[in-house]
Amino acid sequence: MPIENALFLTGAQRSGTTLLAKLLDAQPAVSMLSQPFPLLFVDAKRAFLQSIGAGEEQYPLGHLFQELRYTGSELTAFLASWRIAPESLAELFARMDGYSGQYTKFTREQISGLETAGDFATVVARLQRALSPRSHARWYGSKETTCEELVPYLLDRGFRCVIVVRDPRDMVASLNHGLGTEYAGSPKPTWFNVRSWRKSVAHVLALEGQPRFHWCRYEDVVADPARELTRLSSALELDLDVPPRLELQWSGNSSYGDRDGISAHSVRAYRDVLSGELASAVEAACLPELQLLGYETALTKDDALHALKTFAEPYEVTRAGMDRDRANAENARVERERLERIASPVGPHSSAWFLFERAHARLREAFLA
Repeated sequence: MPIENALFLTGAQRSGTTLLAKLLDAQPAVSMLSQPFPLLFVDAKRAFLQSIGAGEEQYPLGHLFQELRYTGSELTAFLASWRIAPESLAELFARMDGYSGQYTKFTREQISGLETAGDFATVVARLQRALSPRSHARWYGSKETTCEELVPYLLDRGFRCVIVVRDPRDMVASLNHGLGTEYAGSPKPTWFNVRSWRKSVAHVLALEGQPRFHWCRYEDVVADPARELTRLSSALELDLDVPPRLELQWSGNSSYGDRDGISAHSVRAYRDVLSGELASAVEAACLPELQLLGYETALTKDDALHALKTFAEPYEVTRAGMDRDRANAENARVERERLERIASPVGPHSSAWFLFERAHARLREAFLA
């Protein structure tokens, strides 16, 4: 039976998911929890990888670039059969007590006696409703970052899902400068961040037009939040009564200092934060996607190939488990090959390089135009 009245919002880290979740939660008919149980998603994906013999994975919700160990249908089948015992759920919430990735915290009284019967989607929907501070909302949802891979399954189960996309150059600037590390932790390899962004876009391109799915750009949200929330409401058939002038009183979680309300001050902030070499490398790695989604670019294909070849990591990366995304000769070669493969015919190879055949087809058509 399809799950009704459930929402899920995701996107890459520092892409604007918190802002959109706040805008939705400000609507009387909607209850949106902000990262209420992130380890539930991490543990479910880690358990799936273990089930296929992939072993321990430090970052199971990865970028999926060149992921050949499983298919999306295999992950969906696992989530449909996934179950969690009450004591395991209680232990999971206990582990989140000191976890900075859990934005919405709960008391022991709130998490005691939670219903855990059902598949993964059923448990998520029940937790969203049970842990909501509002008992009379029409729509109950939550936002978690880096969970795009679970969106196709959640859509199949009846969820209404949203992915937020932001200029990856601003995303990298927000992750690694100002207050960004307070929200996202110590620096990750730049290739990990841009590949995570491409994962968001690949899912957008593959899912666009499907019922109960919507995507938006952070830049459009901050430019006209009422218009974008109205578009979202229409696409997801939420029937929200959005006021023509939408205000949100909050201090924000900007990497560049607290600002009250909604502000576009961080749009194109990368120009003042990133070096020219780094901005070019990020643009080069994301060039087809940036152009297709209407972002400003300056590089030609040859410029991009050169920027990818000469890129050197500017950040000190101390995180374990991310060696495959280091800036080295092999990753320079792989990124250059991906850009060249945009023009190749769409086929079985597309999933390794572009995640979905439909995403490859749309990128190819736009890039060759």
